[in-house]
Amino acid sequence: MSGEQEKDGYSANPNQKVYDMPHQVDHEVNVVKIYFAKQVPKMTWESKEETYTVKGSGSVSDVKKKYEKKGRRNIQADKEDSVKLKAKETVKITWEEEVQAKKADGTPDFDFERINSTTIKKKVWVVANCEGASGKLSVEIHENKLKNAENVYENPVKFLDGEEEKSKIEFTINGTLVYSKEITMRPKSDEDLKKLIEKLNKRDDLNAFLYFKAEVTGTEDEVKFPDETHEFLNKDGDRFEIRYCNCGKDYDITCTRYSGKYGPAYWGSKKLENYADWDTLIEDKKITAEEKSILIGMSENEGKLDSVQSYDWDLSGEQMILTAGAMQKTVDHTGKGEFTTQVEEFKAQYPEKYDELFVTCGWTVESGILYYKDPADAKAEKITGNTLSNKIRENCKESLFGKTVESKPLQPIVNAVIDKLFQEKQVLDFIKRLKEVVLPLVPTGYSYKLSDYLKSKLGKATVLDHHINRPGYVKDDFGAALGRFFAKKDANTAKINKTKKEGEKLENISRNPAEWGDQHSTYEKEILDDYGNKRRGTDMDKRYEKMEKNANLL
Repeated sequence: MSGEQEKDGYSANPNQKVYDMPHQVDHEVNVVKIYFAKQVPKMTWESKEETYTVKGSGSVSDVKKKYEKKGRRNIQADKEDSVKLKAKETVKITWEEEVQAKKADGTPDFDFERINSTTIKKKVWVVANCEGASGKLSVEIHENKLKNAENVYENPVKFLDGEEEKSKIEFTINGTLVYSKEITMRPKSDEDLKKLIEKLNKRDDLNAFLYFKAEVTGTEDEVKFPDETHEFLNKDGDRFEIRYCNCGKDYDITCTRYSGKYGPAYWGSKKLENYADWDTLIEDKKITAEEKSILIGMSENEGKLDSVQSYDWDLSGEQMILTAGAMQKTVDHTGKGEFTTQVEEFKAQYPEKYDELFVTCGWTVESGILYYKDPADAKAEKITGNTLSNKIRENCKESLFGKTVESKPLQPIVNAVIDKLFQEKQVLDFIKRLKEVVLPLVPTGYSYKLSDYLKSKLGKATVLDHHINRPGYVKDDFGAALGRFFAKKDANTAKINKTKKEGEKLENISRNPAEWGDQHSTYEKEILDDYGNKRRGTDMDKRYEKMEKNANLL
């Protein structure tokens, strides 16, 4: 791909694009902006048509629905929607389909999308918007040390242009308007890279912040910059972050045993109650103080935020690939599972962070399946399922029980779940599960939701605890507890009524919890004491006892 391309990073409404498009002014060179970017396909709408032959019967609108899919618009037919069709009749369907645009030479065309961060050793694009017809634009990358005692990089920053180490990017100004160059964010020699990483490892956050300095030479035209510093991306909140990800090599993995099965585990050190950003989440109204208490009180039964293990098996009897995080989300023997879903959602929310934490270290999620490929082995193949679980556990056996072992695939997962953004994802997933999945459940045999029965923090924590571990049993087991509660109360009412005259007899307790009034908390606790101890699952009675005693749930 050439280093100079006529592209702009906009994909919004076309009027905005025209308004903001750089334009040439005679005898002037204007350096508008310089930024780091990634290439994204440049999309366009292409007209399509097809003749559809009816197989059975139906209307034209039914045929049009068959053509509805992502990336299509303006679906039309040569007959009215209400027209009824018979077998073997034909309908001409036209639509517009989104496809990647092509350049004049027929090769795929691309846009540039600005990025705010990357990791050492990755490739990025440097893009400059520059108006003018002559001269040379020279761009250097520098580090702003901010509050750090010293820079990690020597300014200007060294990078690779192909296989050649450079410290300056040069563009020939020729009226193109948008100039671009792909570079690799590392020095050429492995020794220099090692020194750079050693400096980064001394920082609390393994990162540095970069900006651009630019100069224009070789022109007699007036040269203009946004300000006299000739700097770009060097204002607060605007700097480009470069990180070093060591893929979890600093975390000690232990060989452990569970029911005769050996596998690696990182037990973690970060309790949910010690999560650093509770106050921020509450201030931002992402959670409430009560929800915080529920999660902390329940989490004593779960793993720590950074706990990861691979020794368990799923309900089918197959080896689980791994279990991770405070909610102990799993990846089953097919590569699917709640942790896979969590990573997929994280990928959509924070694509750059996903690349840094997962892709760089060999992990990818594709169509709901989690895969691993050794990033250090160019010949390695992407694996999942039993092949992957065996790979994770290959260094665990009886002779190494209790000892530190290497599990190269598992270490990046530890590194990922300990990340600040992923920790926030874990916390918010807890709340989402409680509010959107668990409390709306209707117990088997009844008409009201769990949220109608459970008003206390202990009650909400108990059903959340059960749902995390045995989601399929919650409705039945809570319904059974309600059945025992009402049977006991009805029997007691019947016993009392034997001593009362007609007109004085008591009514059975309402099945509608909204009518329990002042007795709601008493009835709820009675139901909970039964349900909490008799829920199906591992050590459910002991788990309930721990939650009962937890001060956060009082």
